[in-house]
Amino acid sequence: ACTGCWSGSGNFTCTPSLTRESQAKMDEFSSPYIQFEGGAKPRPAGLSSGGTAPRVSASAQPPPPPSATHARGSRESLADGGARRRGAFARACRWCCGKREPEARHIRLNATRPTPRRYARNLVVNTKYSFFSFVPKVLYEQFSQFFNLYFLVVALSQLFPPLQIGLLFTYIAPLAFVLAVTMCKEGFDDYKRYRTDREINTELYTRLTPGGGDVTVAAQDISVGHVLRVRANQRVPADLLLLRTKESSGILFLRTDQLDGETDWKLRLAVPSCQKLSSDEALAEASGGVYAPEPTADIYAFEGDLTLSDSEGDATEPLSLDNTLWAGTVLASGEALALVLYTGTDTRGAMNSAPPRSKVASVDLQVNLLAKVLFGLTASTALAMVAVPFIQRAASSRLASAEMSQQLLQALLDFCRFLLLFSSIIPISLRVALDMAKLVYKLQMTSDARMPGLQVRSSTLPEELGGIDFLLTDKTGTLTRNEMLFRKLHLGFAFLSPQTLGEAQAAVAHAAAGEDDAPPPAGASSDLGEGGGGGGGG
Repeated sequence: ACTGCWSGSGNFTCTPSLTRESQAKMDEFSSPYIQFEGGAKPRPAGLSSGGTAPRVSASAQPPPPPSATHARGSRESLADGGARRRGAFARACRWCCGKREPEARHIRLNATRPTPRRYARNLVVNTKYSFFSFVPKVLYEQFSQFFNLYFLVVALSQLFPPLQIGLLFTYIAPLAFVLAVTMCKEGFDDYKRYRTDREINTELYTRLTPGGGDVTVAAQDISVGHVLRVRANQRVPADLLLLRTKESSGILFLRTDQLDGETDWKLRLAVPSCQKLSSDEALAEASGGVYAPEPTADIYAFEGDLTLSDSEGDATEPLSLDNTLWAGTVLASGEALALVLYTGTDTRGAMNSAPPRSKVASVDLQVNLLAKVLFGLTASTALAMVAVPFIQRAASSRLASAEMSQQLLQALLDFCRFLLLFSSIIPISLRVALDMAKLVYKLQMTSDARMPGLQVRSSTLPEELGGIDFLLTDKTGTLTRNEMLFRKLHLGFAFLSPQTLGEAQAAVAHAAAGEDDAPPPAGASSDLGEGGGGGGGG
């Protein structure tokens, strides 16, 4: 770690850029003590640590005692080792969970391996459950509600002979039916989400290979560095960099309503250096690289650069948001050749979407609250029916301590039995009726001819639509139908109105048929004031 450290006078003149091991060697060499097994003893004059190196001039400051030096070194080594272990443990956890810290990426164009490492798979996953987590998650969500938890405790109490007050079947069967209906409903909804995800993940796209050919690839097999050919009205499968378009101007339009809710089309521009290439085959044979920053959730910002290499050298140009196509958007017009920058969970759309969670309707919350109120009433009633006789017996006669303990135990047992007897006050059939009603609401909404194409993605809260009182929006165009009515049209010194439109169409038809001297429209006029003094408006 040290070069040219020894000066001619024998003094140690080292640069400050030392490693920890070099610093430890310096401390050992410059210390006037020698470490032995029995402790530290003074170093003889002129003796160095190696035995051959010249003596180091002592510092003006007195050296620290050996115990302090070794204690400091021990603390530093322990802290350093702990940090390394924590870093290794964190990396191992991220590797096991399939999660890595976001980082910038350098992508090589038309390379066999565009990136030095693998990134997230280009999968769209909107399901709530997996094959192994379905039953535990559904049971946890159901028994986290007081209504279901109450009937579970009541059903389990019948397994103890002192608390049995009826047939076990009468307590378990209603609860099992409620859970079965809920699990079937949740499973069916999640299966529909799985089918939708599978359709998206298996959608086919055209990939431009480095040799200039086209191959078909599924959306889930798209990787960072692939060059895709996206056509009009096709969904963008990943976050892309627009390299080239069919239009000579390099302009295309994008629909982003599924990403930001805005219905107006967005203008996107191809990278100028790639657009100037002679053909798509020239792009497939080009060499260079793209720098893309670490993935973020900001859909309105992007900064990178693209470098193309040719015989004249490397040319680098900056990249901005206008050169990007985010995943989930739709190409409104034209055809594009784009480079894949981010896939899967690294895309802007995935980073802005929350993981699917279970939603609880307001009706279920009200039923849960009413169940708590009824439980409080039944507990108060059972306590009163047990406490009054117990107090009367205790007041009429003096009971010994053993008899008092037995009486308290019997009173507690009677209290639990009264609670079980009053459990029918809380109707479990109400939950069954609510679950069946939700299914009926869902079927009625999806089969309504007045709302074609309606999809109920969650059958747990379809009745919430009936509780909407006010609907606030900042854009009226998303809720109303924008219809433009033709009033009049000015063409030079003539104008057309709806009354003369038929005659104009006839004149155009005569001209197209090759007939000369076609009569002008009867409503044509050269008076601009008659048409409202300029261009008409609808």
